[in-house]
Amino acid sequence: MYFLAVNFSERFHYYMRFYQRYASDTWENLTPMQYGSLLIGIGVFGYLLMKTSLTKS
Repeated sequence: MYFLAVNFSERFHYYMRFYQRYASDTWENLTPMQYGSLLIGIGVFGYLLMKTSLTKS
């Protein structure tokens, strides 16, 4: 049972390092169009969150 836990832990850390590296590389190589799309997406998401919180009050 310990073997499976260690194996799972190692796999989890491997995937976390991979996705951290992937996100970092992607962030460092954003084009202006991608950066603008990201900001617009964050703005729309924030607007929708604020809109739904107002209707539940």
